[in-house]
This record gives sequence, structure tokens and C-alpha cells, in this order.
Amino acid sequence: MRLKMEMKGEQIIKKAKKAPKWVTWGYVICIIVIIGAAFCMEYRIENQTPEAIDFTTEGAIGMETGKYAYLKVEGLTDEVAIYGNTENQNDSTNDRYYIAISEGYMYIVDLNFETIDQLKPWQDYLYSMEENPTVPEPVTIYGMTEEIPTELKQYVIDFYNESVSEAYQISLEDFEIYFGSVLLNVREEPVDTSVESIIIMLAIIALFIIVITHISIMVVKSRVKKYIKKNGYEEELARQLDDNVEEKHYNDKVIITKDFFVDLKSEGFVAFNFLDVKWVHIHNIKYYGTITVSSSIVVHLKDGKTNFQCVEIKKDATDEFMGIFNRICEKVPADTLVGYTQENQKAFKEYKKEVKRSGI
Repeated sequence: MRLKMEMKGEQIIKKAKKAPKWVTWGYVICIIVIIGAAFCMEYRIENQTPEAIDFTTEGAIGMETGKYAYLKVEGLTDEVAIYGNTENQNDSTNDRYYIAISEGYMYIVDLNFETIDQLKPWQDYLYSMEENPTVPEPVTIYGMTEEIPTELKQYVIDFYNESVSEAYQISLEDFEIYFGSVLLNVREEPVDTSVESIIIMLAIIALFIIVITHISIMVVKSRVKKYIKKNGYEEELARQLDDNVEEKHYNDKVIITKDFFVDLKSEGFVAFNFLDVKWVHIHNIKYYGTITVSSSIVVHLKDGKTNFQCVEIKKDATDEFMGIFNRICEKVPADTLVGYTQENQKAFKEYKKEVKRSGI
């Protein structure tokens, strides 16, 4: 039969100062997922993208929807219409419709901000007041063919008719001859990579949460380390973890020695000398003020500044949890404030003022 080797006091303290293993694994998994999803996305785009057809074929009249096509742009009008988030017209998810010109013919295009920037020279050229403006190089754009909504057709006709004399104005019946049967949406890709995008987004969110959690854990560990070092407790704490352990709870994660309380259960690691405690109470987090989500023990030290939260459990306090709390109450000094009451809040507030005045 194999015997479980117990860690020595120095090993416990050294291990407790490090970040939990799950943090490291969390970083590794999130990074692997992000790289893997990005590689998969790139691979699919490179290998599954069909050959683009010429959008100007037959003036885009009778062209099927859902086809990957390209258009060589040699002119661009101002914005004709925006569909989508009407409250925020700068939303990148909005559809932004323009009239693009290629070889003298007009086509309807749905552009994103990046493509708009690329075509800005052609927009400036079209509206230039100079006698001989510099002609930009043609810009080829790619996108998916889509049906043109009837409402948009009317917007386009109104936009066009405003720029020509009455004799050259057109009606809805003339639309297809002037602008084709379909529009080109550069915001749509020929390969659907939405699954990979969602996976990357979720992994980034998870990575962000891990970073925030890691920082908060290390802040707590740093405070405990500073407290132990400042008071010269490290050697005595290690010795008592070896020789003077009185109680162990939660699978040996919560340890009570002759003079110290050690919590290895909480990710942040907490250790304090009972003699340094000025106020101890239970902190409950409730859902809608009724259902307890979690319970923990909070201790405020005599310096009036340092406090530690430990033995956090889900839901209401259990018998084991209350046993630990009562044991702490037994071992702290007689003048320690016990319980979360208005009287103790007021007393501790006055105590902190006194500590500040005395300069302790």
C-alpha cells in the first residue's frame, strides 16, 4: 500500500505563493484554441474559396445570387443608404450602399469601412472640381452577389435622378438596365468562418477572465507574503505547520495551528496570526437579497488596513464552515470584534481612526 507523503511547512508556504496550476493550464488551452481556430480559418479560406467571377458580366443582369465575384472599380458615389443600426450609423455591422462605376457602367455595392477607405481616391476623383484631376489606379474589390431590396432600388433611383436633368431621369422599370440584377456585398465572405470566429472570441474572453483572476490572486498572495515577511512569521509558521497543527478541514486545505490560520482552499492563499486579528465576521453574497450564493470568513487585522477573505464556499454556511469560524473566534484576542453588526462596524471605524492618529 502506498502512503501519501505530507508536505513540510516550508513546501506548503512556497507552493502557496505560486499561481494555481489551473491558471497556467488556462493560458495554455486558450492560446492553443485561438491559434488552432485561426489556423483552421486561414486554411479554409485559402482552400475552400471558389474562383471569383466577373461581376460586370452582361452588366450583372440575370446574375445569380450567392456567387463570389470581383469588380474593378473606377468611380464611387457618396453613400446612397445605410441599413442596420439606425441609432449608431458608425456601427461596422451596418450595410452601406454605394454606386460603383466600372468601364462606364454603374453597379450597387455594399461596402465595409476598409473598402471605403481603399476606394476614397475614386470617390474624390468623381466629385473633383479640378479641370484635370489625377486619375487613380483601378481598385478590384471582392464580395458575394445578393438580391437588391425593392426599397433600396427606389433609394438608388432617387439618388441618381437628383444628379441628372429631368430628361435623363429613370423609373423603377429602368433599374435593371442601369444597375444590374444583383448587388455586390464585400462584407460577406465566400467561406463561412463564423464558428471559428465565435471560438476565437470565446477563447479571448476566457483568456481575459483568467488574466483578471490571475492578477487578483497574485495581489492577495502578495499582500499575505508582505504581511508574513513584515512580521517575521515565515519560520515560525513553517515550524507550526510541521509540529503544531491542531485541526485540518476541507481535505487538509484549511489548517489551524497553535498560533496561525492557513487557508490553501482559497485560490489567493491566506495566512494570519490569531493575535493580529481585530475584527472577524462572515460575509454572504446573496442573489436578489434572499438566496445565498457564497459564504466566506473575513478578518481585519490590527493595523486597520489589512483584511483577508478566506474559506469561501458555495451557498449557505455549513457545519464545517461554522466550526472553523467558531474556532477562529476562540483563538483571537478577547477584545476582537466578532460578527457583522452595526456596533462592530462603528467600533472598527473608530478603531481605524485611533490607529491613524497614533501612527501605528
